[in-house]
Amino acid sequence: MVARPDPATSDDLDAVARAAAESVDVPIGLVTLVDGDWMRFAGAHGLVGPLAAARRILVTDSFCQDVVRGGEPVVFPDTSDDPRSSPAGAGATVRVGAYMGVPLRAPDGNVIGVVCVVDVHARDWSPADIGAVRGVAATAGLLPGLLTDPPSEDERPAAVPDPGPHSLFLQALLDSLDTAVFACDAAGATMFGNRALVRMLDLDHDLPGDASQIATECLRDADGEELPPDRHPSARALAGEPVRDVELRLLRPGRTARTLVANAERITVAGAVLGAVVALHDVTDQRRAQRFGECNLAVSRALVEADRIADAAGQVVDALARSLRWPHAELWLVDPVADVLRPAASWTDGEADRPGLMSAQLTNGEGLAGTAWRTGEPVWVPDVSTETRFDVEGAARRQLRTALAVPVRSADAVVGVLALYADTLDEDRVALTAHLVAIAAHLGHYLERRRSEELALELARTKDDFLALVGHELRTPLTSITTYAQLLHDNPDCWESQGAQLLGVLRRNTDSLQAIINDLLDLAGLESGHISIRPADTDLAELTREGVEAVRAAAERRSVTVRTHLPERAPLHGDPQRLRQMLDNVLSNAVKYSHEGGTVTVRLAEQAGVATLTVADTGIGIPPAERDRLFQRFFRSSTAREQGVPGTGLGLVVTRAIVERHGGRISATHDEPGTTMVIRLPVGVSDNENGMYAGTAREK
Repeated sequence: MVARPDPATSDDLDAVARAAAESVDVPIGLVTLVDGDWMRFAGAHGLVGPLAAARRILVTDSFCQDVVRGGEPVVFPDTSDDPRSSPAGAGATVRVGAYMGVPLRAPDGNVIGVVCVVDVHARDWSPADIGAVRGVAATAGLLPGLLTDPPSEDERPAAVPDPGPHSLFLQALLDSLDTAVFACDAAGATMFGNRALVRMLDLDHDLPGDASQIATECLRDADGEELPPDRHPSARALAGEPVRDVELRLLRPGRTARTLVANAERITVAGAVLGAVVALHDVTDQRRAQRFGECNLAVSRALVEADRIADAAGQVVDALARSLRWPHAELWLVDPVADVLRPAASWTDGEADRPGLMSAQLTNGEGLAGTAWRTGEPVWVPDVSTETRFDVEGAARRQLRTALAVPVRSADAVVGVLALYADTLDEDRVALTAHLVAIAAHLGHYLERRRSEELALELARTKDDFLALVGHELRTPLTSITTYAQLLHDNPDCWESQGAQLLGVLRRNTDSLQAIINDLLDLAGLESGHISIRPADTDLAELTREGVEAVRAAAERRSVTVRTHLPERAPLHGDPQRLRQMLDNVLSNAVKYSHEGGTVTVRLAEQAGVATLTVADTGIGIPPAERDRLFQRFFRSSTAREQGVPGTGLGLVVTRAIVERHGGRISATHDEPGTTMVIRLPVGVSDNENGMYAGTAREK
């Protein structure tokens, strides 16, 4: 014979009645059991008068008969027209204004009574109210020994149907929720889980019998650490620990990591622990929106604080990868000289081989970033292991799965590409793409703004420097010309004794003015396009040798050694006259600004379609605070002015214009002592009708 549990006490059921009343904020709660012609108040809260003493009522006088008969909840928002609203024997102490009752089922699923709530005034019962009382009824049905002697089949009222499995209606309610819910008994044994839980965990099998084992293979704490059974929400709740808004991570193989918030509650009645209920809320979208906002703020801060794109690039990539929790991110920028993408910054999660994902350069249409550059549109790769459009094998080998690249635009040109890789399959293409496109647009606007600011600053400085030029470089030779011309005019006898000498002074000053005017006209013509570049097949190595020989005499006068490292030939398609002008400027500057006994080193090399010329001197150098002005018109460094080195501040500006008209770039590096000019020129044919190089930015 199977031993029966101890029956539930009256105090237990009174606690259930109180819980039902308090769950919907009414004064009266009852647990009624069918007892022949009577509905017995096995539990009561808020009753007074004769009913409180009798603790029973005839079935015919009770609203509960409708619940028992139908086996479903019954609600009466207003009972004023129903004679049962003033039950016999209640006297004047009980007035039923509104009634709600839900079936109370024994463990075998049979209806044995009702959990009901009564308000003395009419009221509307909401679905949440019904759900709350249903939950209390489900808890009451779990009380051990609710029926010490269950009635036999012929003792059960004929009107009470067999409704089916235990907690049928409660299960239906839970299955309608989007929140994942499961419950366990006091021993931690799993009692049920709803459909949202099955969907969340991708279950194709029954839930584990031990609730603390549910999803332990894929649940992690907020820091990504494994979740031991004793820290599982169900175990913590059974132990009496408050579990409120506990953040967890759900990591399923091949799926996007999800962020969950767990709430768990231990269920007790009259001090007895009946079990625990756990709710898992998927807050991934909310957290992602929060991270997007934090990312935008971090990117904005990086771009505001950075003086150069090189300074901002690393911070932008870092903010992106960390906010999206993607393990690898890259920023590529267009090299307009070689017409390739070059890496500007990257961030990786620390995996040793992931930094090797970036190559030294990408051609147009090559790889993920190169494809975004060519199309000018975002490129989404849901699974790199099955990608066939371009080579992403390197990413697949590094266990990266999803990839996204978006172009960075400045005005109408693509100037770079942002690329990110995830190690999971991420389905949220629309949100991620929109966010990355917005970041790329922000970065593009930064580039445009920096260029505008630099132009405005250069214009303001140009005005000041032009005044300085007029005040010294133009006025000094003009004063000499005027003075000596007046001398010759006023003293005809000077022609015989000093004529040749005075004419020589006039000639030198005239040549100085002519050089300044020629530089100004060249600069204006080159920048406006009015001076055409006439490209032809040229040997840059030979032009460089000629330029070196031209400055050899000036170098020897200053005891400056000129060393060359030149190839036999360096074919290049360019304007030989303008290229020679460029060489004369940088070589003469190197000699002019070198200390006596110094060295000038000239190197020329070609690689991947780009010729690189470097001219390094061991001269007076440029102060760090002035280096960003080196290629601005009329600029002359303070060291040059202090040492009285002549110049107009136009030579390097003209040189830059010539280089850029050939599609190249010029830059300077600074040593101690000296300066190194680096000129990079494409060796191929320019396809711009004005001679401007078309690869400065890929137009879209």
